[in-house]
Amino acid sequence: MKLNYSLLFAIPLMVIFTMDNMFMELAAPHDPPSQGALLNLIIRGSAAISFVYSIFYFRRMSNYMKFAFALLTAYVFALVFESKYVYDSFMVYPHVFLKVLLFYYIFSMYTFYKGHYHLKFVHLVYFILIFFWMNAILINPDALSISSFTHHERGIHSTSVYMMVLPLFYFMSNYFYKGGLYNLGMTFFVLLTIFFFQHRTVWVVTAVMLAIYYLLIKFKTPKPINFATKLLPVVTVMLVMGIASSAFLFSIHPEIIDKVMENFSDIENMESQGTGGWRYQQWMSYLPFIQDNFVTGMRFKGFELPIQFYRDDIDKPVFEDGKGHFFHSFYVDVLFYTGMIGLSLFLTAAFRPIYQGIKKFQLTTNQIILFTFVCSGFIFGISYVLPPFYYGVLGLCIVAMEKESVPRQTYLQDFASRMMARRQQGRPAVYF
Repeated sequence: MKLNYSLLFAIPLMVIFTMDNMFMELAAPHDPPSQGALLNLIIRGSAAISFVYSIFYFRRMSNYMKFAFALLTAYVFALVFESKYVYDSFMVYPHVFLKVLLFYYIFSMYTFYKGHYHLKFVHLVYFILIFFWMNAILINPDALSISSFTHHERGIHSTSVYMMVLPLFYFMSNYFYKGGLYNLGMTFFVLLTIFFFQHRTVWVVTAVMLAIYYLLIKFKTPKPINFATKLLPVVTVMLVMGIASSAFLFSIHPEIIDKVMENFSDIENMESQGTGGWRYQQWMSYLPFIQDNFVTGMRFKGFELPIQFYRDDIDKPVFEDGKGHFFHSFYVDVLFYTGMIGLSLFLTAAFRPIYQGIKKFQLTTNQIILFTFVCSGFIFGISYVLPPFYYGVLGLCIVAMEKESVPRQTYLQDFASRMMARRQQGRPAVYF
């Protein structure tokens, strides 16, 4: 049996993924304090390693990425100087530093894969699937029931379910371009998983990603997919099976329909219903402080600020004082602590692959999956803080945009075949 050494090149990105809550639960089951302590230790250590690695392989970066890295590093050193000058400590509140130190994952993954671009996406996909279901079966088995669904006891964290969109679009792409019942079955299986665990933000993100993916496949690939041919038979069969099975299931558990309708109602009325209303109240509680410190953020003073978000039922803060503020929004989190400067540091790197993806005439399937995922972060970040693995995938996406390309001969041949097909149909030969 020949060992596939390409798996070794997936390890650095896998390490970034292990910082998700589902891995912490597997490492320390049912022990939240230990999970938090372990996560903080891993994040701080890996952020430091990412910084050192990026410095060591600085020459691998493109001029643009060198500029983005220099801006980030200058800001971090400015925070260190402020901490030392005001508090006589080089890193007085690590909680504040981590808001920007996580951005170094972008550059560490970028520099690593810039020099070793041998990652096979399939390794990452099955790594996610295996550990996701290990967590669901071993740690959160109660979440795998109709009762949990109807009572909204999700068990699995939102970031873990968000992670599943990568396998979803991998199997979907395989089905569209390679076919096969396995790829089709896995696509529906992952999609059903995302639906079952009821993180409404991930539902919205998935819908937006499907729209972006469709546009990219239609206009940015050398071989556009005939979606009608691919999907119509499948949708017909799935619709018939779905009606038959759901009629039986809903007759036994009619509360499922009520729960689904309630979830969509919460999405439509996010300011007043469900967790969306809770988030909205938190945003409004901190909005004055963000407005007053919009450019630079509150930084260390923000950490010291008493909790502003109160529970109406007991008239007490939602979180404990002295441990920092925990926001359910990436934008609120970054703007509160580091202001527009901190958000700009992120956008400087994040817009790089988006600009390249739009600029390129054609994209590979791998580029489309990564591009779509990077775009999804701008939606996910409205309701949740972006997980560490997002920054790792962003770094990989930047490399993919620089390294991968569709052979010119391929898309020229396809362009010619499209024109010929249009002429045969009696349509204008000019195609845009």
